[in-house]
Amino acid sequence: MFEDWKQAWRQAVENFHREAGTGAAGAAPRIRAMEREVTSASGALGNLDDEIRRTRRDLAKEREAEQVCRRREVLAGDVGDDETVRIAAEFAQRHAERAAVLERKIHVLEDERTLLSRDVAAMRDKLAEISPAGSARGVSDGAASGTGTARSSDDDRSSGEFYRMEREVRERAAEQRLEELKRRMQQ
Repeated sequence: MFEDWKQAWRQAVENFHREAGTGAAGAAPRIRAMEREVTSASGALGNLDDEIRRTRRDLAKEREAEQVCRRREVLAGDVGDDETVRIAAEFAQRHAERAAVLERKIHVLEDERTLLSRDVAAMRDKLAEISPAGSARGVSDGAASGTGTARSSDDDRSSGEFYRMEREVRERAAEQRLEELKRRMQQ
């Protein structure tokens, strides 16, 4: 799944740069195509954020499972059940190994996210250079640009405001999930 996102990302960036390199003829369709590519790249960035959150949840589950196995190992040791001690230790080790892999995965995904977000920022900057003032603002807010349409500036503002509010809601929800994860890990 991650490879599909990376491929979609690369395609979006390549298309964007191809569109940016064309001449002044047909500027409006070129700008709309570039805006679509920025939107697509931003969507890939959102998918990457989702993958990071899922991996963090999986990591928390593995750490919790490891701790459960460690407690079982101690309890079994207290009652002299050597077989259960061995099995609990074995499973605790497996969960610890999975957790280590998930930690590395998170680091890699975060590094990838840093690169992708830098690309999106560069794409938005390039689009802002070559597009009318309204188009760049609409894309950076996540809204459609309205180039060549009959949309009013009030529609653009309300649409941009909607996307900003939606993003804030997602960010607050992510922060709440992160706090919950931290509480679970401290238990």
